[in-house]
This record gives sequence, C-alpha cells and structure tokens, in this order.
Amino acid sequence: MPYIGDKSRINASSSIFADFIEKNCLYVDKTKFIEHVFQDISDVLLFTRPRRMGKSLNLNTLHTFLDCKKDTRHLFKGLYIESTPAFDEINKYPVIYFSFKDYRFDSFKKMLRQDMEDVIEKYLNSDQMGKRLTQYCNDDNNYDPYILKQVTRILFEVYGKKPFILIDEYDKPILDNMNHAEFSELKEYIVTLLSSSMKDNPYLGKAILTGVTRIANESLFSAFNNPRIYDVFRASKYDADFSLTEAEVTELLNEEESELIRPWYNNMRVGNSLLYNIYSVMLYIDSKDLRTHWARTGSSDMLGKLMTKQQSEIIAKALATDSAFTANVDDHISITALQTYPCPDQAFYSLAVQAGYLTFEILRQTQELLCNISIPNQEARYIWTSLLQYPGNSAAINELRDIFNNIADTAVFDRELEKLIMNLFSFYDAGKETENAYHMFFLGMMKAFGIDCKTNREDGLCRPDIVAETLSDVIIIEFKAVDTEKKQTLESQLEKALEQIDERKYWHAYLGKGKPIYKTGISCLGKQCLIKTVLHEQ
Repeated sequence: MPYIGDKSRINASSSIFADFIEKNCLYVDKTKFIEHVFQDISDVLLFTRPRRMGKSLNLNTLHTFLDCKKDTRHLFKGLYIESTPAFDEINKYPVIYFSFKDYRFDSFKKMLRQDMEDVIEKYLNSDQMGKRLTQYCNDDNNYDPYILKQVTRILFEVYGKKPFILIDEYDKPILDNMNHAEFSELKEYIVTLLSSSMKDNPYLGKAILTGVTRIANESLFSAFNNPRIYDVFRASKYDADFSLTEAEVTELLNEEESELIRPWYNNMRVGNSLLYNIYSVMLYIDSKDLRTHWARTGSSDMLGKLMTKQQSEIIAKALATDSAFTANVDDHISITALQTYPCPDQAFYSLAVQAGYLTFEILRQTQELLCNISIPNQEARYIWTSLLQYPGNSAAINELRDIFNNIADTAVFDRELEKLIMNLFSFYDAGKETENAYHMFFLGMMKAFGIDCKTNREDGLCRPDIVAETLSDVIIIEFKAVDTEKKQTLESQLEKALEQIDERKYWHAYLGKGKPIYKTGISCLGKQCLIKTVLHEQ
C-alpha cells in the first residue's frame, strides 16, 4: 500500500511521524528508507535534497523506529517496514537526534547544549553519567564539542547497542552565516563536533545527516572517513525515499488531476528519477488550489545576492524561451566559492540545482559535471521571476559590492562611493534629519549587500554610527551633517567625523582580529556628500 490514513486529512505543517499516524492523516509510506539505512554498510550517510522534500519527516520516522525508550511498533502497523527483516531492529537503539534548522549563529552552542542535555536526561541517570558528563551538565558555560563522542561511548556501555546520531539540516547554520565575520569560528566548532563523533568512533552505530547541499570537503568533511554521499546527482536505492514518484501521485490523484499538476510540481531530478514536490502536492490535494505552495515557504535571497548580471541574463533567457542551457556544475558546494564575488558559475548553478530551483541532465561527467540546465516547473518559474526583480540583485547593489571589495585603494573607494550616492540618494530623502537619513540609507544598502553591520552599538568610548565587519576587513563609518548657519562646511565636518573615530577609539575592540581597519568619515548636506577613508595604523 503506497499510503495510509485519510486523504481528506492533510498535515503539511508537521514533520513528526507519530502525528500522521495517531491523527489518521494521509501518510505516503516511505518506511523503505529505514530498510535501506540498515542495509547500508557505511557508518556515515549524508542525504541532500531540496527543502520540503520529506527529509525531516524521514529522519523523524527513523528516530521513532529506533528509539529504545519507547514502544512504537503499533505506529508502523500496515507499513512496508513491518514486513521486512529490518523490523526486528525496532526500539533497540539509543538515538542522539538534533535539528540544526533553528540554530542561530549567536546561540548555536547554547541550543546544541540544550538538546544534548535533553538526550542525556532521557537516556542516563546520574549514576550512569560518569565524572566528565556530570561536569558538563553542571557547568552551563561548558560547550565542549567533543562531548558528543563521549555521550556515544556511555550510551553504548549502558545499553549494549551502538547509538545512532541523526542530524537534520546540518548545512543551514553554515549557509546562513558564511559571510558572518566570525564564520570561521562557527565552522571550526561544527567540524570538531561532527568529526570527533563520526570519524573512527568505535561506539557509533550510524550517523545520518540531511541537508539541502553537499558542502565541499575543503569546508566541512575533510576530517571524515569518506562519508557516503547520496545527493541529487547520483542514482541510488534511496531516490524514491524522498518526495513523490509518478506512481505515488497516480495512486493519490485521478488521471485528470495528475496531468494538471505535472507541469507545476514535477521534474525535480534526483539521480535518474523525476520527482514531484511532496509539499506542494499535499497542499493541492487539500485545497485543489493550483498555486506556488513550495515557493512561498522559503527564502531564495541567497541566490538573489549571489547572482551576477550574466547569470541573470541566462536565467531570463531560459524563462522567456522555456529552453535549457549548458553549464559546468560542481557536485558539491564550495563555501570559498560562495564567499567570492563574482560567484563562479559552477558554484552558483550547483547551489541552484541542489536547492531545487533548477533541474539538470548530465551530458558528461569528469572532475566536474557538464549538464543541460533548465527550470523544472511552474513553481520554479515563479521563484526566478521574483528573483530577477529582487532589489538585492539590482545593478546598484552589485556596484556597491564592487566598491567595498576594493576598499584597500581608499582614494578610489571614496570617489566611487560618492558617485554612487549622488546617483541614488535624493535630496528629498534627507529632509531635516540629513545625518539620520544618510545613516539609514547606508545601513540599508550594506545589509542588502550582505555585510554584517552593527549600528549605534557601544565600541571604544562611545557608539559609532556603523561598524561593518567582513571576512577580510573592518570598516568604521561616522556621519556628520553640515549646519550652514554655524558656518560649517563639508570639509570641516568630514575631518570632525574622522577625529571622532580616533578620539573615542571606536577601533579598539577590533585590534586583535588581524584584519585591516578602515575609518570612513562622511559629511553630508542635502544630496551633497564628501567621503574620506583612511587605514588605521595598528
């Protein structure tokens, strides 16, 4: 049976397997995934699929099946896995289960610690924890990344079964924060956490990770023992375990409806299979409303910020002519490439394909993939149409990107930034609060560019207007408006802005970071402005 439950009861908001079964909601049987995991000889498995393709639900289903603290046999009654030899393994394993989906940059370690404490509390009592784990739990400031391996060891000793580690959306904190000034610290913590628990760990049963992208070895998996990658580019036994196949859609809908939704939700390639977006199909079954369900549930801002003018022109042509184009694609995502401007074509198209916004057909496979690239369906067309109109992809933002990337030549930086402001800023934007208007205008532009900015935060002896920290530089910006009644000039206020940066030592907190610190003064009078940037001598 391809599905169970009531077809009129659609649960599109939950990724909790028990919710579907206990509430008699429609559940498409994907429990063959569990059998495949047990048949797999690899210890570390990574599954990458576009968002809303069933990754979280599959991982929760696996967790529900494995968990030795619960009796869940009744939840799998009538499902595929019940009739397989793998069913003998139900409820026999301790499970360490995290979702990185909501882990924010500023609280990643705290959120991980909270989840780790929940695992420890669930499976271990105080007598079983040992000295190191007890110290960890008693110290709220202990964020030891090696603790995950320690927990696997103790769980194995207590339960006699090697525990599973399940991590959902492993790549989200990385992709969301790759341009953050402190990104390298976060990445190093995640690498240590995962590699210490998954490389040559004799206490590990299996580790299963899911995400949208395959992060390149140079960025994350270099410390692993060759994890088995199941991505969208390679055919495998797991292809039909996520999303919906043609046969499953045929079971769920009549022929007329199947024909209707195919151009909207199909054609998302995984290996040799063309799959349907399960989220959109479920919402169509629920509402009979043919619309862009998947496209409205996530942000494509990253693609908009990365897309170059040439790439946008190629996508626009593909939209207008409903045609494919040929491009080289990496089967992984290089964070270094995504941090580079302009974003290389291979990295950009790889991200778009892995995220499901483009589909592909491999023409030649060598060190890289030569593919026919196309827009998969009507939903994706809607997203690309919106992206091509996205203000973060405008010529002005791209020009600003170029200007800031060349800040080392301070004279050119000042001249080009003044020119851009003169072209963009309106006299009427300033009003009576010229300094505040410039402040907000700059802050908005820099945020659109993706620069990590602080505004009016205490640094040194007071609060600088804007401190922008990139991966390579620190830029301190101070604005000064000209009051002509006090006989002030653009030149005098410009010098006053730079003097204030030094007098109040706004640069002090950034001296030990090993990055050049640029001090930028901006004086403004209506639409007129002067800009001067100097390199701080450390």
